[in-house]
Amino acid sequence: MTDLTAIELDVLRGSANGETYAETARRIFITEKSVSNVARRVMRKLDARTMPHAVHLAWQAGILRRERHGDHAGFTAHVRRGEDPWACTQGCPEGERSYRAGRRQQRKEAA
Repeated sequence: MTDLTAIELDVLRGSANGETYAETARRIFITEKSVSNVARRVMRKLDARTMPHAVHLAWQAGILRRERHGDHAGFTAHVRRGEDPWACTQGCPEGERSYRAGRRQQRKEAA
């Protein structure tokens, strides 16, 4: 499969998260028409008939991964990708702090 650009991945992730084209456009600061054009490009590159089909094919190909934000799993996903997890604006640092506090509490209770 063809590599997708950053904006194509943003549009694909938006569709995977159930966003409308208008919501995706607001989130990534482009027009709704541009999102539609990018979506068509994504479908063409993935040989998909619809955006839901493109999302399905992307999951199968490993282009999209299940990553949560605002928790320990999202934090470690950033680390694996070589990103700075403390710079995440979607709650990963707070999730990591909460996770670590819970683990400390579990250790105290077990001792």
